[in-house]
Amino acid sequence: MIEVKDNKGSRADNKIREGIVDYLIIGNSASGLAAAESIRETDRKGRLAVLTEEKYTNYSKPLITYYLAGKVSLENIYFKPPGFYSDNDIELLTDTKVESIDTGKSEVITGSGEKIQYRKLLIASGGRPIVPRIKLSSRPGNAALPFDFIDSSNYRGVGGIFTLTTLEDAIRTKNYIEKNEIKSITILGGGLIGLKSAEAFLETGIKINIVELADRILAATFDNQASGIIENAIESTESRIYKNNTIDEIFADSGRVCGYRLRDGRENDCDLLVIAIGVNPDLGFLKEGTVKAGRGIQVDNKMQTSVDNVYATGDIVEGLDILLGEDRNIAIWPLAVRQGNIAGSNMAGNTVDYEGGFFMNSVEILGVPSISMGVTNLTMQDDNTIEIKKDFRPNQNLYKKIVIKDNKIIGVIMVGNIERAGIYSGLIQNKIDLSGVKENIFREDFGIIHLPSEYKKHLVVGEGIEV
Repeated sequence: MIEVKDNKGSRADNKIREGIVDYLIIGNSASGLAAAESIRETDRKGRLAVLTEEKYTNYSKPLITYYLAGKVSLENIYFKPPGFYSDNDIELLTDTKVESIDTGKSEVITGSGEKIQYRKLLIASGGRPIVPRIKLSSRPGNAALPFDFIDSSNYRGVGGIFTLTTLEDAIRTKNYIEKNEIKSITILGGGLIGLKSAEAFLETGIKINIVELADRILAATFDNQASGIIENAIESTESRIYKNNTIDEIFADSGRVCGYRLRDGRENDCDLLVIAIGVNPDLGFLKEGTVKAGRGIQVDNKMQTSVDNVYATGDIVEGLDILLGEDRNIAIWPLAVRQGNIAGSNMAGNTVDYEGGFFMNSVEILGVPSISMGVTNLTMQDDNTIEIKKDFRPNQNLYKKIVIKDNKIIGVIMVGNIERAGIYSGLIQNKIDLSGVKENIFREDFGIIHLPSEYKKHLVVGEGIEV
């Protein structure tokens, strides 16, 4: 039996006790543990078990790049208090891969063949990194390779190729850098995962190359001005960004990556390649028809799937985007926690509704902080009913963009100064009408005093704004 110690010494193993589990949770990160806490707030006695494919107990995924950069130690990467599992009477099974779910029998089957029966199930297994199929070749004079392409099934068979979505990824990458004294790294993908990776490497003085298929980095949420500020900061370190490009062929020597060829024909040497083009919901263990799903698992406002007593939350679901009025996969930590709290409460017999959320991402590169939230890339050509307000000061690395529709903020980009981000987030979340105060939103001292009076009363007596 494998025995693992969590961050504060409680016991976890890879074999569950016999009998039916009242609450079975697949996933040991933000959403799954938020659900476990909510369950225990109502039900202290029901049997509760958590399964995780990872060998580590809970850790903060947003902090893994900070660990990579040497800013956070392994001891400080956990996000739950001392004795969390033992205090809450939670059976934790690490190193436990879920192979399938039989909803007819209310049963989860693990990779070892173990069958775990449940009364209520939460699927909070998150996402898996996308690894595209890329041609793999040896350069002339080098030994032949065991396969001709890399993809998600075999990329770890080539030394120096990594993804960066788990703590294990970060530990393996850090060890490889130190062992091989890596001085330059290529990142395939200029989205949030790629930029968080870039942030970590640049902090340690490693030069980077970013290869991005779009015409700018962070293209999903940033416009040209915002991306330009971050691109200039990166390129000031003698790092390079290859836009409108991708990697068509990877070269390896002696089982390790040694270079690649870009789509435009240029070839670069490479000692370490990070693939960071995105994450897909982890639906691999769900047979077709197990639960209703599109890009992610579809849920109702109680976070219940199409099957009774089966819930889903976090990066694996399609949840309501309150700005677009449609269900979308919004894979961000705060929403995962909120969804987990709601699912857990409902699983324990309460009635709580999920009211939706919106995209929000933040990254800091070389001392330049940035944040984007909501719908940020609309133009007047896309929708002539919107207003766009901008304040662009490139010489100071400052940029602010606010997108307004029907007198309500639906999108914000901030680069260089993000001090008022919490206020803007609250205005978006609560759909506050800005009539009469719109002229104040670009003030340097914009704050609560400038908000509509009715909303200020809400802040005093209500939940307030998360920063």
